[in-house]
Amino acid sequence: MRRRKREQTITLFSFQDIITGVAGVMLFVLLLLVVQLTIRTAAAAAKQDDDAVVVPEPPVSETEIAEARYEELEQSLQEMKTQLDELRQQSEALLHAAESNLDDKIAQTQAEIDELIRLADEQKRQAEQLAADIAAQEVSEQRESILERRGELQKKLETLEAERQRHAKGKLVAFRTASNQNVPMWVVDLRDLHADLFDVTDPSTVTSLDFERKDPPGVVMTQVASKLKEKTKSRNIILLLRPSVAGAGVLYMEAFRAVGFNVALELLDEDTLVTEPSLP
Repeated sequence: MRRRKREQTITLFSFQDIITGVAGVMLFVLLLLVVQLTIRTAAAAAKQDDDAVVVPEPPVSETEIAEARYEELEQSLQEMKTQLDELRQQSEALLHAAESNLDDKIAQTQAEIDELIRLADEQKRQAEQLAADIAAQEVSEQRESILERRGELQKKLETLEAERQRHAKGKLVAFRTASNQNVPMWVVDLRDLHADLFDVTDPSTVTSLDFERKDPPGVVMTQVASKLKEKTKSRNIILLLRPSVAGAGVLYMEAFRAVGFNVALELLDEDTLVTEPSLP
């Protein structure tokens, strides 16, 4: 901006020099016109003297002629000086106006820059606040999800603990209710390669199912559920898990419950047999 101001100042002074040069040329032309006019006047006077009666005129001295021309030139110079003063005043006025306008533009531009900086700072602050709010919201949502999952696991743990306490020491509680014929119940003795199905009231009649070790709990549950539907209408089962499949106990229990079975969980070692009569 200072460079632009300097360029405008130089331009104005150049304009003033041009005006001064033009004024000098005009003065020179004016002098030529005065000389030419004087020559023409003298020629006309000589011709008139030849045609008319010669009337003696008082002689004009060269000093008077020189003084007259000097006065004319001085008057012309004074007029040119007046014009130059007017042009100088106009130039100074233009220069002052240009400087004032330039200062106003500089101040306006600086104000716009300050406003842009303020807006940028405000947007940055809002962006930081928004990022902080989003981070806090994500942390809150994660914490809520973790607490919800923790509650679900706690409920499952309490359920398993209650069932473990009800079926303490590896004894099937359902056998104690065998005398009650109004509560039909079947046992699903599940191992890694096969499962034995039998009615609590008749543990000697066993239906066996074989499957692959790689079969997922959902596939095993489907086979067992299909066989139970063939054997009984009861939806009450004791899911007896051996160590070979105990790691997937929760998955098996949820799979059976998902299709409508009422499941009681029992854990036994691989060697314990359950095909025995009801406990006293």
